[in-house]
Amino acid sequence: MRTLVADDDLIITTILSNALSRNGMQVTVAHDGDVAWQALNSVQPPALAILDWMMPNLDGLELCRRIRSTPRLASMYVILVTARDSREDLVAGLEAGADDYMAKPINIAELQARIGVGTRVAKLQQNLAQHVKELSSTRDHLARMASTDVLTGVYSRRWWFDMAEKEFARARRYNRTFSLLMADLDWFKQINDTYGHEAGDKVLNQFGDMLRKTCRKSDVIGRLGGEEFAVLLPETSAEAAQSLAARITKACLSIIVDPSAGEGKCSCSIGVTEVRQQDDKLDAMLTRADQALYAAKRAGRNQWSFAA
Repeated sequence: MRTLVADDDLIITTILSNALSRNGMQVTVAHDGDVAWQALNSVQPPALAILDWMMPNLDGLELCRRIRSTPRLASMYVILVTARDSREDLVAGLEAGADDYMAKPINIAELQARIGVGTRVAKLQQNLAQHVKELSSTRDHLARMASTDVLTGVYSRRWWFDMAEKEFARARRYNRTFSLLMADLDWFKQINDTYGHEAGDKVLNQFGDMLRKTCRKSDVIGRLGGEEFAVLLPETSAEAAQSLAARITKACLSIIVDPSAGEGKCSCSIGVTEVRQQDDKLDAMLTRADQALYAAKRAGRNQWSFAA
């Protein structure tokens, strides 16, 4: 365990360092407050600090206050060592943020006992911090799983609708424009029937990957179900949305169903719409985009259509 000993008395620092080293601790020594503060702010700060009250530059009381006001140091166990032994001094030290208070001259047996307590608390703090980190990582992982369609890597249906509703409300509130694309892979059932569902899954995965690469990071891409996808385009005019639809249509042709045999090019049909003044719900845009999508299908597929 990393430990800091800060005291301007060389004899005291030697006594403390030896006692800590015998407990298997890695000790850093500082002889004034500024050097101690630098050590406390190292990449790997100590878990335990023993600070003298009276030191040049920064005293132990000010170091305690700084430790408690710095989030990354707040869990550090601090023992304040001083020749002051009045009740008022004890209260002042604890109020400044010290966990323990030890009066000089130092009694070795008492020192060992107090270090033992500090070590146990510091280890508990470290274990707690590790558990919190693991729980946070697990929470983030679960959030990603809930928000992401596993097969394609884009947002899941539920998550897409949640984000799209929020974007719709924001755009209407601030009178901002945005557009919406509805995309559907052409003849996808035939792909599954001819090449198998595994090949169909690979096509969906490649299509999702292509959408992420072709769209902007701010665009909200989701898989609504089967081979149907939706892309919400914040701050995007109808003209820019149609340009993106053309790029997606073209990029889709590069997806090969069976790469080993060089067979089966994919294509998609896309419906495009822009928010209108009279749209009071996202459903109105979805309906128009869906109608434009089926207009593209009826016109021969492998193209986009705009709902004017």
